[in-house]
Amino acid sequence: MTQAKRFETVRMQVKSWSETISSHTQRSALVEELRDVLTPVVLRHLPESLQMSKTHPAIDEWITTRSAESNVMLVRDRASDRLLGLLILAECSESEFLTTVHLGYLFSEEAWGKGYATELIAGLVTRCKDEGQSVQLFGGVENGNTASSRVLQKNGFELVEDLSDATTEMFGLYIPYSFDKLYGSTPQALGEPTQLFVDFFKRHAGNHLRVLDIGCGQGRDAIFVGRLGHRVVGVDLSPNGIRDLNEAARRENLSIKGIVSDIRTFVPDGEFDVLLLDRTLHMLSEKDRLIVLKRLISSVSGGGWVLISDEPENMQGFKEVITSSTDAWEIALDRPEALFVRQLRREYGSESEA
Repeated sequence: MTQAKRFETVRMQVKSWSETISSHTQRSALVEELRDVLTPVVLRHLPESLQMSKTHPAIDEWITTRSAESNVMLVRDRASDRLLGLLILAECSESEFLTTVHLGYLFSEEAWGKGYATELIAGLVTRCKDEGQSVQLFGGVENGNTASSRVLQKNGFELVEDLSDATTEMFGLYIPYSFDKLYGSTPQALGEPTQLFVDFFKRHAGNHLRVLDIGCGQGRDAIFVGRLGHRVVGVDLSPNGIRDLNEAARRENLSIKGIVSDIRTFVPDGEFDVLLLDRTLHMLSEKDRLIVLKRLISSVSGGGWVLISDEPENMQGFKEVITSSTDAWEIALDRPEALFVRQLRREYGSESEA
């Protein structure tokens, strides 16, 4: 994500400085421009490591250091090509599916108070969404710098208390992977159904189970389950995925209903014999994935199942959600990447169903 070469907003063009600093002539010109931008007043809210003097060698060394640790983008006025400031992006990939980016920005004093910062971050967020990748953006703000806090909050960032301390407030914004783009261009994009689920539903082929498939996509699991005679409700945020699922169900006359919904707010209608979560919850933040699981397991009928495939590091949290519920559960399968549990008893207020 942070290797993006450029994006534009209404008033600004934002372009990686990689080509500029690789040319001796352009680099020297940039150093002169930065003399006017990197004033002590501009730098005062930045960490000590980013402070410097305004001499040519100091600025040149500052460029070298920043390039080694981050992707730095030049923020210029679209009309005049005047350098307004810098956008600094430091990336780390936490998993195959999630990239974490710490961002920082600075503007020349003459650009202050004109809404450039809000417009810049809005442009960055739009660019991330357009790329369709799963990204967690973080921005640290010195306590007392209310203007920068407001910039992030206007663009949907929320305070992350666990990452904040006495000197710095950390704000975060999660941008989910756009499976809708993938599904819109690729039939059966996620391949064959997961083998563990195949084995489970084959063993229950004659039971005509009611199955809730959360994050069903185009129906990788749902279509196979439906072909075994089970009734499936599939839920996904992707209109393209649900379109493909419903079309496949109509072609084969399967008892499958696809619903477009955000699983973070989706409330099931009725009870289900099986709650199926095939590599879905890891796409959410830790807080959201546990809230979603807690809400969804309440829709499992007495004697019903919860089938989860996910990242190994998430499994302990899932177990704690399930075991802390008022219902009684039995773990039937416990692997690093999979958890199958069966409900032994369903509690209804003061009464229970054996």
